[in-house]
Amino acid sequence: MPIGPPQSQDQSSGFDLGQQSPPIRYGVWGDNVTGPGVAGTSDQGAVSADGSQVQRGAGVLSVNVALGGIGVHGAARQGTGVSGKGADAGVTGTAAAGPGVAGSSVPGPGVAGTSTGGPGAAGSSVRGPGVSGSSVQGAGVAGSGDPGPGVAGSSTGGNGVLGTSASGNGLRGSSGTSSGVAATSESGNGIGTYSQEGLALSAFNGHPESGGGGIAFGDEPDRGPAIRAHSWFGWGVHALSEFNAAIHAQGPTGLMATGSTLGADIAGGAQVNGTVVAAGGAQFLIDHPLSPAESTLAHAFGASPEQKNVYDGVVSLDATGQAAVPLPERFDALNQDFRYQLTPIGAPAPDLHVSREIHGNSFAIADGTPGGRVSWQVTGVRVDRWAQANPVTPETVKPAEHRGLYLHPAAFDQSPEQRIAIRRVPEPGDQSKEV
Repeated sequence: MPIGPPQSQDQSSGFDLGQQSPPIRYGVWGDNVTGPGVAGTSDQGAVSADGSQVQRGAGVLSVNVALGGIGVHGAARQGTGVSGKGADAGVTGTAAAGPGVAGSSVPGPGVAGTSTGGPGAAGSSVRGPGVSGSSVQGAGVAGSGDPGPGVAGSSTGGNGVLGTSASGNGLRGSSGTSSGVAATSESGNGIGTYSQEGLALSAFNGHPESGGGGIAFGDEPDRGPAIRAHSWFGWGVHALSEFNAAIHAQGPTGLMATGSTLGADIAGGAQVNGTVVAAGGAQFLIDHPLSPAESTLAHAFGASPEQKNVYDGVVSLDATGQAAVPLPERFDALNQDFRYQLTPIGAPAPDLHVSREIHGNSFAIADGTPGGRVSWQVTGVRVDRWAQANPVTPETVKPAEHRGLYLHPAAFDQSPEQRIAIRRVPEPGDQSKEV
């Protein structure tokens, strides 16, 4: 004789599925004010007619014959729709085409899972996401773990964890001792995120003594970067922005780049709002004008201990061997401490000289060959406000932390570790500045 259901152990809540619009049809119905509506425990699990085990260790087993239907559906106005607690998995769901466990909530997480040893929520799927969560206001999927990852995802063909957001973070994770979000994939992205506004992926390394970064791979240094990327054949980091800077770097040194061939390769113009320091020499490189397909041509920039402007040209003398040489309108406002050079063209002019120095953005020359031509050059030292606020200091003594180091150690038969540009990480407790 089949065993009947136990009596309700408390008064009912008064909620009636039949009064819903439209009325809800159900296989099993339980109603309780203070406890679970339906409670089930199991030592072995459900067994089919042929003796095979259907589901190991399921306290409550629900099977929906309709393809893609939900085995267990939980809805709650304020609390948790479905709550499960177990030594292995609190709630386990499998589906052929849809999510194994699906949850939706207006103010809180759609699916919430906590664990002290494994993942807070774990899901696997043949074709779709292992875990899928959506929320109007809060987190679509929220997980927290004490020793392990808050949310863990793995995939053999697609994304291990996929997060999308219309205005907030596509994916966010936090953890007390390990990675906030950990994902592995055999052929797709370990983590794939997309966001209409805000950050598609946000990472922060907040602890000063932390070894790992916000996102990191295995060999973590004592104080890791917020983001670290490693690639053998592709880009270490590939960033793309349609309307803003692809990478925004800010710090004591905004961007530091070291390469075995080039420190940086920039396709396009470069704008520097400050002083350009070339530690060694500066040169430009172009395709050789006589053999552009086979050769290149390099020229070094001029150097001076002063910030100088150079102006030159050719002027024709009048019938008296004189000429007034016009200069740009800005010349007087931009320059001071002028230097002149005059060279007659076609015939010597031993008496050729500057008859009037620069005034009113011009100067005059005289005693040249009447009707002759003169090549001229004038230099001036910059006197604009930026130049006055940032004068060139030709010789300086290296600061204490740079003593014994070199900009170019190889030129002095020193090891690469003696290069000033290498940032040294202080030992714990060392208050000295990084180099």
